[in-house]
Amino acid sequence: MKKWKAGAIIGAVFGLISSYIPLLWWYGGRAIVSFIPPTPSLYSFGVYYGLFLSAIFGALIGATVGFVIDKYRRKR
Repeated sequence: MKKWKAGAIIGAVFGLISSYIPLLWWYGGRAIVSFIPPTPSLYSFGVYYGLFLSAIFGALIGATVGFVIDKYRRKR
């Protein structure tokens, strides 16, 4: 697998984790009570949208880093 593909996968996973854990911490009153986001409401749509955006940005950053690594390894 090329480095940009692996970087995209790792970036998306870390993007989700880095935004999901603080959300659970805040929602549970500083204690993680459940791994399920709030019940469907306008607030939860914003939560899911935020998780989606963080996964997309994480994947883009990871793919960019992997691409740069591939590019500079080929020049050597």
